[in-house]
Amino acid sequence: MITAAGVGSGIDVESILSQLNELERAPVNTLNEKRAALDVELSAYGKVKSALSSFNDSVTTLGSDQKFGAFVASSSDEEVFTAVANGGETAQHLDIEVLSLASNHRLASAAYASADSAVENGTMQFSAGDNQFDIVIDDSNNTLTGLRDAINDLEDNTSVSASIIKVDGGSRLILTAKEAGTAGIIDVTRAGTFPLGDSDAGFTEATEATDASLIVHGFTVTSSSNTISDAIEGITLNLTGVGKATVSSERDTTSLRESVDAFVTSYNAMAATLTNLSTSDLQGDQLPRGIDSRMRAAFQGAIDLGNGDSTSALDLGFTFDRYGTLSIDDTVFKEALDAGVNRYVSAFADDDNGLASRFNDLVEEYTESGGVIAIREDGVDTRKSTIDDQIDRLEYRLEKISARTRAQFTAMDLAVTNLNNTSGYLASQLTTYTY
Repeated sequence: MITAAGVGSGIDVESILSQLNELERAPVNTLNEKRAALDVELSAYGKVKSALSSFNDSVTTLGSDQKFGAFVASSSDEEVFTAVANGGETAQHLDIEVLSLASNHRLASAAYASADSAVENGTMQFSAGDNQFDIVIDDSNNTLTGLRDAINDLEDNTSVSASIIKVDGGSRLILTAKEAGTAGIIDVTRAGTFPLGDSDAGFTEATEATDASLIVHGFTVTSSSNTISDAIEGITLNLTGVGKATVSSERDTTSLRESVDAFVTSYNAMAATLTNLSTSDLQGDQLPRGIDSRMRAAFQGAIDLGNGDSTSALDLGFTFDRYGTLSIDDTVFKEALDAGVNRYVSAFADDDNGLASRFNDLVEEYTESGGVIAIREDGVDTRKSTIDDQIDRLEYRLEKISARTRAQFTAMDLAVTNLNNTSGYLASQLTTYTY
């Protein structure tokens, strides 16, 4: 509906109604400002949680003795073997002699004129390790190429790979065991007719299956694979040749220092966020300063290493300047490492008493579901909901007031218009009256 209150009377009724509406909306505007402030507060709590979670990422690294200062392994001669650390508890230094490498079993067919040469129809039975499968040779695959593809494409075949090589004398079908060593020996038998000739099931041995053999610190180890992961705790050997070499493993102090530096950077970033929020969006709220205080206190407590030994974060090289910025004292850090790299790692990574566990528990107290911040967020959401209800009620009331006021001013406008019309009529009549 289009309204034009005041047209008849000449009074600026629309302006008056607009000003009256603004006056009536003052309580709603106040509530909207309070709601906006609560949105800012809620966002600030999200920033606190984000800062704590980012800090906890670096804490998690320091809490794993497999990641923090992880062991690295090396070989004195990589032409004999390479070495990879995969955990471990202690540094190791072992002499190893590789006597022989594991080889994959290979069988070769007789030579054929080409890869498209025909082979006899029939059934061939293959086995290698625990895997067994049959190949039926018929008019759809009775060529050397067809047999190769039938072997490779069969889903039941998990142990044998087939290929064709062209050499002096013709083309040969080669069967290669997927598993090295004697555990992968290929056996072929034929049923019915005799594809691929009439001897040795159509194949002869091209490469003997052999197991790897090595001597580790004076003791013999035999393996069907050239990758050996169960002989030395925490070290995997990849055999590459015959000979003697030494394998060593030790904590990687370079990556350890990088992890410590990342922890320091992450802590300072978190502390800066808390300081900024305490002077802006959460000014007057004790939450950011409370977290900062408890974080700093966590550096002070003793760390029980067991057997009567203990240390603290300050003894590990951490220090604060007068502005509260965390850093590493290189001298103290080196002294702590000299006292034992494993001891240093344990000070962080011990499940019960480690520094990482201490910080992780503190972060979780604030960020977990039902934690300190979640409770505050729920409180803000409740207050926002209450304000939304108040705004809805006021908006409904204002709508009724606005309609009533407009109706009253419209009636006044009509009355004034009628009076003006009457006044104009009387004035016109008086001007025609003659005395």
